[in-house]
Amino acid sequence: MGGAKLDWDRLKVFQTVADTGSINAAAKALSRSYTKVSNDLAELERALGHQLFDRSNRGLELTVVGEDILRTARSMADSVQTIIERANDSAPDQLVICAREGIATYWLARRLPELLLIEPDVRLFIKVLPTTPNLSEGDGDIAIQFEKPTAANIVSRQLGWLHYILYAAPSYLARHGEPRQMADLQAHKCLRLSGEVYQPEGSRQDAAAWGAILPHTMETDAGTVLMEACAAGAGIAVLPSYVSQFEDRLTPLTHIKPLATVRFWLTYTERARNMEASQPVLHWIRSCFDPVRNPCFREIYVPPERPAHTAGAAEVQLPTQGNDNVAVTRRVSARRTASLT
Repeated sequence: MGGAKLDWDRLKVFQTVADTGSINAAAKALSRSYTKVSNDLAELERALGHQLFDRSNRGLELTVVGEDILRTARSMADSVQTIIERANDSAPDQLVICAREGIATYWLARRLPELLLIEPDVRLFIKVLPTTPNLSEGDGDIAIQFEKPTAANIVSRQLGWLHYILYAAPSYLARHGEPRQMADLQAHKCLRLSGEVYQPEGSRQDAAAWGAILPHTMETDAGTVLMEACAAGAGIAVLPSYVSQFEDRLTPLTHIKPLATVRFWLTYTERARNMEASQPVLHWIRSCFDPVRNPCFREIYVPPERPAHTAGAAEVQLPTQGNDNVAVTRRVSARRTASLT
């Protein structure tokens, strides 16, 4: 295998497949798709120039070369873990909190003053990640994640539930009307967040089917872009119901039930559990998602209240028929606006 360029991540995938006994089990342990794990394993075998598993009806069995590679991979993993532990022991008491973009931006950051009032000297690094962090390998100390951790050295507790519902800006509803059922969305402009695939077993089965057939006016991989486009009146978007707690530019379309409901967890390392500085931070995170204080995180969906937007006429710029360069201003009465809500 001279000259082979090895990918450490694929060695970890190989080790996980060997430890769990199947590609399906490894995919679940790694929070990845079956196809991703299978492809990584195939690429590793190609790079090494050797088959690592014998595949049969009985499952996967290590080849002689595979057993040798596994011993080396485990030795490498032990060395990496030792380096991480030594670095953590000598690192200052800065806590790294990992979270997805939406929760980090719109929920934790807005509640940071609550923590600073009781812990003014706390040192945090809020790390935004698009995928599930691996705390065991040093991604951070604390995480808010959508996949239940399986590592034995990670502490976890369920924080709550997210209910994904439809939102639109009042200006959009004034122009296009409000859908009363999912089928009505075929005639609307829909905004979509791409790449958010997790906990498929916990989502409503029809959510994926609707997502495949509904029009996609705009797609983005950033939650902040989705939020601002929706608030500007570009279309209808699926957002977590906690949006109603802070964003009065959007109207929740409560006539339609949640498209999906997913659980999320608070996880942290043994280092974080043993750090005195981490205790108020962990308490703060739990309080941020307290279901009594914030019903939007309860298991049973609580429809958010629709905001009482400023009464009076709203101005909507619409092009006149037959002349794209001339615009007229239609004044939409408060009565019409109220009829949409």
